[in-house]
Amino acid sequence: MKKYIYLVSILFVSLLELNAAKPFTVVLDPGHGGSDVGATRAGICESHIVLDIAQLVGDMLGEHSDIKVAYTRKTDKKLKEEERMELANKADGDIFVSIHVNSAYNEEKKRDVTSAHGVEVYIQTVENIERKTNTLREKGSIKTVNKAGEEEAKRYDYSSNKTFNAIYEIKQAQIFNLSTNLARYIGTEMGAKDRNLRGVKQKSLYVTWQTLIPSVLIEVGYITNEEERRFMNSQEGKRILARGIYDGIIRYKKDFDLSREALAGESVNRRDTDTNTNLSAVSATPKDEVKSKDEVVFMWQVFISSVPLKDDDYRFKKLKCSYYKDKNMYKYTYGSSTDYDEVLRMQAEIRKLFPDAFMIAMKNGKRVDINEVRQ
Repeated sequence: MKKYIYLVSILFVSLLELNAAKPFTVVLDPGHGGSDVGATRAGICESHIVLDIAQLVGDMLGEHSDIKVAYTRKTDKKLKEEERMELANKADGDIFVSIHVNSAYNEEKKRDVTSAHGVEVYIQTVENIERKTNTLREKGSIKTVNKAGEEEAKRYDYSSNKTFNAIYEIKQAQIFNLSTNLARYIGTEMGAKDRNLRGVKQKSLYVTWQTLIPSVLIEVGYITNEEERRFMNSQEGKRILARGIYDGIIRYKKDFDLSREALAGESVNRRDTDTNTNLSAVSATPKDEVKSKDEVVFMWQVFISSVPLKDDDYRFKKLKCSYYKDKNMYKYTYGSSTDYDEVLRMQAEIRKLFPDAFMIAMKNGKRVDINEVRQ
């Protein structure tokens, strides 16, 4: 592990780029295409509707000098799912937005459900979290800044290094949280444009767990509903739907910009200042890594609870946290290593999920002054 310390001065896995010169990149994915027309009714094809909407969204986004737009397709052509994902991941985007048209059919009665209407926005399912993490491990890279101050993207063997494995877990949790925010913004804005919002939902969809960035899939309406079909196929309808998607993306970007500015102003070498607490009653070695006697273990303390929490509690934000007990308080931590530099490298990512997190040191199951053990 030491060789990486010499090669890399600062480690980033950041979804919120610190490089201000890099434009915010939106990858637009019009579903289907070519011979794969998607849902059809009355001679109207899903693939044509969503291509028009995507191009309208792209045109509006393109008016911003700090936004770059990439498409998985700009013409009526068929793409395999693997090709679609390859194009999306190569675009080095900040968000991925896949646009589709819905349909409702009653198999038992063999007829359309014509009453179904409205907008739905999908993100990956909780069940697909491990699948998403594996995708990041296999296809993702870790962004670093070398001694010359130049940004590099490298692949690391996560299987041989616990720190890199933990970083991929953090990155996945970030993607899940940011995808949720993006979906809510888009859903809210599309609902505000006089459309029926059917909600933000989770579904096992290839395009949401195979991408390496925050991703959503939007069903802009039901082609099996005659009124909604006419609306989606009209120029005015497409414009309204595109405007809703655009406004949602812009709301997300405002959060993105604020986070990037805050992160850029924070020193990666910030020292832990919370070292004056009397912790004589500390007990219980962190569950995720039990070290031999007299070894100092570093980790991030993320929050405190007066009661023990279940392993799948929402406050863990999909991470596998451990705890130590101090005066009847449960203090939850994430990540642990005897190598201070390994744990420090998680700083940018962990603070995006837990802004008040700070590093601590444990020895023989007790909290010790982190500054003293590093001297």
